[in-house]
Amino acid sequence: MFLDCKKQITKKPNLDEFHMHAHDFYEIYCFLSGDAKYFVEGNIYKLRPGDILFIKKAEAHSLLINSPAPYERIVISFDAAALTDSEVQKVISFFDGLPLGSGNRFPYSMFNDRHWHYYIDKMLSYENNEKKGLYLSVLINEMYECCFDILNIQTEKDDFSNIIAYLNTHLTDALSLDSICARFYISKSQLNRKFKRMTGSTVWEYITAKRLLMAKELLQGGEPPAKVFSECGFNDYTSFFRAYKAKFAAAPKNDFIKHKSTSDI
Repeated sequence: MFLDCKKQITKKPNLDEFHMHAHDFYEIYCFLSGDAKYFVEGNIYKLRPGDILFIKKAEAHSLLINSPAPYERIVISFDAAALTDSEVQKVISFFDGLPLGSGNRFPYSMFNDRHWHYYIDKMLSYENNEKKGLYLSVLINEMYECCFDILNIQTEKDDFSNIIAYLNTHLTDALSLDSICARFYISKSQLNRKFKRMTGSTVWEYITAKRLLMAKELLQGGEPPAKVFSECGFNDYTSFFRAYKAKFAAAPKNDFIKHKSTSDI
């Protein structure tokens, strides 16, 4: 069970501090103050104080700073085991099934007569994760009730969202900068500049991060490392091993062995 809730403030935010990233757990962001937008898988969400963002596992995201105004937020990080109700597990499955970068922002104007921030404040006040999990479960259930309205909210989009969608659809293919540029009629320099501006990272950092998260899920599901590396688009085991260890601070076999030992109980 993993559940962490904390309030954070960055007094003078800059782009170098908020690189694009993705991880193998869920996050809920409550935006309190600042002047920024949020990038999620090619879509850009304008942020206003009180807005909430729901980020799924393996969903790449980053902050886009408009000005260096202090950036204050509450971040709730958790895995599915932190949720106390089996019905909430079904709700998480619903969120998992949404397209990447879809339905992430819950604007404050839609729930200012509810108690969402009360639940978040309660999570901040408790040390006990079981009590935090109770309020988190209620919050996620209420977010689900608004989800179909959320999906109708427009986000800022350009051709970059099409590139992101293509990369996620072809993560396991033999991707190259040449093939990506040829498909979208864009030069390498244009692609790299756009990617850096939108995400703070390079094209290959994005592709590698998504492939590694895919690999971790397969390993924890029982697939052996010798099979997983090629299934996730890596050319050889050595490069896969080095990248996996750099990201997760552990060898691929550790997650596979952990799964084996758990499933044998």
